[in-house]
Amino acid sequence: MTRGKSHDRPATPVRMCVICRGRFAKSDLTRHVPAAGVGAGLLPDPRAAMPGRGHYLCANPECAEKFLKYSGRPRRRRGGQGE
Repeated sequence: MTRGKSHDRPATPVRMCVICRGRFAKSDLTRHVPAAGVGAGLLPDPRAAMPGRGHYLCANPECAEKFLKYSGRPRRRRGGQGE
């Protein structure tokens, strides 16, 4: 019996594209974060260092086109009054 080891865990972090919902290696996706201000949209974060919840986008041109209309709806916080 092995303790603390997961044999089905991928070697690299995996994230999901917000448009097509496909799973990809984190390095294959571009990260976007909410811009400062209400309704300001999403900004690209190539270094993945900006604060905020990241929205990941794959390299598919169809996803990129749909992402232009994506609003990145804010998530509702638990226990508080969200939007």
